[in-house]
Amino acid sequence: MAKEREEMLPIAEKGRHLSANSYTIMLLSMTITTSIFFLGWISSVLGLSLAQTIVAAIVGNGTVALVMYLNGYPGTKHGIPFPIQLRYTYGYKGATIPLIIRMIISLFWYGVDGYIAAWAITEMILVLGGVSAEATISTAHTYAPYIFVAYLAFVCGIGSIKKIRGIKYLDLIAGPLLLVFFTIYTVYLLFFAPTTVKTLPSGVGWMSSSFFLAIAVQTAWWATIATNISDISRFNKHPENPNKTLVLPHILGLILPQVFGTALGWFAVSLTGTMYSPIDVIVYYAPMPIIALLGLVFAALATASTNLTGDIPAVGNGIIQLFKLSWRKSIVIATVIAFFVGPWWAFKESLDVAIYLTEFTSAYGCWLGPIASVMVADYWIGKKRNISVKELYNPKGIYHGFSMIGLSSMAIGILGEYVIGFMTNSLKWYIIPFPGVELSWYYGSVISFLVYFVWMQFGHKR
Repeated sequence: MAKEREEMLPIAEKGRHLSANSYTIMLLSMTITTSIFFLGWISSVLGLSLAQTIVAAIVGNGTVALVMYLNGYPGTKHGIPFPIQLRYTYGYKGATIPLIIRMIISLFWYGVDGYIAAWAITEMILVLGGVSAEATISTAHTYAPYIFVAYLAFVCGIGSIKKIRGIKYLDLIAGPLLLVFFTIYTVYLLFFAPTTVKTLPSGVGWMSSSFFLAIAVQTAWWATIATNISDISRFNKHPENPNKTLVLPHILGLILPQVFGTALGWFAVSLTGTMYSPIDVIVYYAPMPIIALLGLVFAALATASTNLTGDIPAVGNGIIQLFKLSWRKSIVIATVIAFFVGPWWAFKESLDVAIYLTEFTSAYGCWLGPIASVMVADYWIGKKRNISVKELYNPKGIYHGFSMIGLSSMAIGILGEYVIGFMTNSLKWYIIPFPGVELSWYYGSVISFLVYFVWMQFGHKR
């Protein structure tokens, strides 16, 4: 048996501290962040109507919630983290490949979420300094990289010492306060603000690239957490019946707030008649500076909680597993890398952020779909929920080496996405509009699932 670090060992039932309610709150803390309103901003920039924005949010987040349930089930039942969970699907050694992919994406999100928080803090400082709304918005991205460094140092300090339990109180207050604030603020923009144009986008075609792209962004937004949800769900109580903590919380903690927050973001941005981000909207249209300051405080806190609960566990556990380092050293290393991969260098104005997020989520979604799909197919169909936790920690056991069925199914799914993307974007002979690379997460997931299923029919187990 190989020696594993404590963080990688299964959590016994007596060590679980998340009830259905607390798990829901933790999901809310990740979901309700500044970036949730960015989804509505992106939909508005793409020209979607409110109905199209809501449908895209329901489809994308409904799909993600289903994957979170299916992938979170073994984490809750067996108490194992994501790096260990990968072993029964991809093999003891083969698990390293999807682990590295997921870890790289988390590193980028660590930087992205961190920059968004730093952006809000920068505008907060400028508002406190009495800078005008116009000057605050136009100069924020000049100063945000410096605040980004200080913010990362703060998050690193909290995350490396406290881990998940230490942000319990931040989880409880930051997200809900931001959602309440932005709801009231949107109502103010809709009915009372004298300078809003109240001219809303009429929509794009339901089979248009813009609509499919909105679905893809919604899906990829939390497809990251759906892949390694066991890092969190392993703390859930009731391992004898994971449904008690996995079904309703994903509806209440993910789907509903995502749809509602997206709609709020769409309204807030569309009502301005500009391409201002939700952060800029708070600053520019607030009736007084103290209101803007309050909203920015909530935005920064909510984004910080997402960094701590969503980004850091995936990165930290990945580094621990790959390099056998302590949790603290892993988080310090992750934070340094997050600075260099963070997009602080790419932004001159707020619209650059929307463009970056759209392209970023489309780029990594094509890798996550096949990884999660094969995990689901293997656990629920291939192994019928019967795995040996003890053997997961044995490098020479039944899950040894590389699982060719898992790795090949994942690889073929990713390759299939690129083939479909190439054909639909390069060959214009088709008559019926067909979504191309925008929905690569879905194509890759289906292809990988089917390839795995066919492999199983021929009796291949490894």
